Amino acid sequence: MKKLALLLAALSVASVSYAKEVMPEAAPVVEEAPVVEEVVEVKAAPVLRVTSVGQELVVENKSNANKGGYADVGEAVHLKNMVGLALGDKWTFDLMARKTWDASIDDHEAGDTKGAGMHSVGHRIDLQATRHFENFSLGLRWRGEKNQDAIFLPMTYNYGMVSGWFEPAYYFVNESKGQDKFYLEAEPVVLSYGPVQLAYYFEGTKWTGDGNATDDVKSDYVHQARLRGTVYSNDTFSVGAEYRYQFAQDVEMLNGKDGVENNRHIAVLSAAYNVTENLTVDTYYQYEFNKYEQHEGTAMDDDYYGEFGLGWSYNF
Repeated sequence: MKKLALLLAALSVASVSYAKEVMPEAAPVVEEAPVVEEVVEVKAAPVLRVTSVGQELVVENKSNANKGGYADVGEAVHLKNMVGLALGDKWTFDLMARKTWDASIDDHEAGDTKGAGMHSVGHRIDLQATRHFENFSLGLRWRGEKNQDAIFLPMTYNYGMVSGWFEPAYYFVNESKGQDKFYLEAEPVVLSYGPVQLAYYFEGTKWTGDGNATDDVKSDYVHQARLRGTVYSNDTFSVGAEYRYQFAQDVEMLNGKDGVENNRHIAVLSAAYNVTENLTVDTYYQYEFNKYEQHEGTAMDDDYYGEFGLGWSYNF
């Protein structure tokens, strides 16, 4: 038995040694590095698109129209057509084309040679391009009219509660007695708190050369304080109101004397109704009570001016 056990042990050792010699060693596993593909972002080119279209009808009227030789329904009736466009997020473009008539139901105004009805008195075309930045914008506008053309450089800024806008311009006057002029209209400072705004307004005109011989004026500068806000609003309807006080007007005549100063009071009531999410109808009425101070100019009686506007706009 001992011999048999020794024989089996020897056979076992021999088989293990043979298996080690015959069986090859396992090949090492090599892990492949992951392939990282670079993603290239392709930005779409900006597309010029229409953002809004609209129209507005504006009627201007002065008191004592017949006595003063003005049309008694509307000294000026304007019909405006407006289109807004955008190129990407930074550029906007605006087109405004306006036709103007006067309107009267009487044919006996002082100095009237046209008679009753509506008569074409002018047109205006505005083309504007604006570059928008984070807190301000810069633009360029060309204006063409019957007797004059103009170049504007509109600017705006907005830093929360403080904002403002400026529209400096130069007018090229094409009338025989007219002169080119520098023009500035602005609200340099607008303070906002909730729905209420308080603004300072300035409008100035400085004629070149000898001044405006038609009106006997060399320069005219206007200063106003403006208070406006939203009176009522909900999801579809809003009402706004504004009061403007013209606290100073500096007029220099061609002879160097001070012209008539108008310390006017102005009230504006406006409303807007959202017919749909995109379509809005709006209207306003502006009333001005003109209070004149003669200085060295020709005396003038106090009077009033009214302006009514009705329009619509569709935003895409």
